[in-house]
Amino acid sequence: MPLYTYTCDLCFTTDEYFCDVDARPICPKCQTNLHQNRKLSVPNTHSSWHSTGKYGANGYWSQALGRFVDSPAQAQKELESKGFVCEADLPKHHVEDKMQQAQDRLQQQTQYENKYKSLVAQGVSKEDAVSQTWTASDALSGKLDTIYK
Repeated sequence: MPLYTYTCDLCFTTDEYFCDVDARPICPKCQTNLHQNRKLSVPNTHSSWHSTGKYGANGYWSQALGRFVDSPAQAQKELESKGFVCEADLPKHHVEDKMQQAQDRLQQQTQYENKYKSLVAQGVSKEDAVSQTWTASDALSGKLDTIYK
């Protein structure tokens, strides 16, 4: 059965009905079917072509966020709000420099640990070995904080 739109001439109520061509539905407001006129209506078609937008039905897939967003601009805005930085915006050799810093810290930690182990092997008590290895001046200067962060 087709869908028709009827408007009542008495109360101006507009409703849609599934009915035959010859049917005269009753107005829900004034309870009469004598004054209803069928309106010409264009069939409503659903097309995903018009509703998909520029980036498809689900939007733009952001690999950095791991989900769909409306546009690349929205993805960039969300990433910036979360503190992410684009790799292209980093200085040259940034990753290599960070890796070198981590290796330097690990080497310094190993030197401290070897010094502690050698003092314990020489017969120094563990408490004295700790105080001789990790001195108060190193702790107060912040040197230990940079090595063991």
